[in-house]
Amino acid sequence: MGKYDYTYGGSEGYCYPRTDILINKLGIMDERALTTAEREITSLKLLILFDKPASGEYDFDVLCKIHKTIFEDLYEWAGQIRREDFFSKGDSIFCRGQYIMESSDKIMRDLRNENFLKGLGKTKFIERTAYYMGEVNALHPFREGNGRTAREFFRQLSLNASYLLDFSKTDNEKLLIADIEAFNGRYDNLVKILETAIHENISLP
Repeated sequence: MGKYDYTYGGSEGYCYPRTDILINKLGIMDERALTTAEREITSLKLLILFDKPASGEYDFDVLCKIHKTIFEDLYEWAGQIRREDFFSKGDSIFCRGQYIMESSDKIMRDLRNENFLKGLGKTKFIERTAYYMGEVNALHPFREGNGRTAREFFRQLSLNASYLLDFSKTDNEKLLIADIEAFNGRYDNLVKILETAIHENISLP
């Protein structure tokens, strides 16, 4: 098993029998072809979200709406929390299935109590964004697409707080490692990445 391979608990019918290929609306049963199709479709959906962000307070419901928009053309369960209880990636074990809603309520309540990070100076905004990115990563509520969904969620949250979050020039491997470290409560590398990815939105009046 590779360092970043996923392990799932239970047999919840997400994959075609005797394969690791997710059952999809396109009927693709080749892993490489599905990866290519997913990349193309989700890239277009992220462009749609760029022009028309998910509506509502920045809470778990909006996180689910974002996931549904990105993946609804691929998977029936887009926007729905995963059914599997045990879910790990490398040495990281994510929130158990039965605690996802309870844990998400606390994360989003804390975020709301911080006024969705509005009104913070850039340094403080980056620190708190790194913290909440780590919390959402630990939650890992969806069967697939957690990273893309979380990045879009925080892009929209940043814009709402008068900041621009742009990962387009970020090394994906370094971001993955920083996400794992934040999951384990070590935020330094994620903060460094956010320092170059987050800018004040000077287009606002």
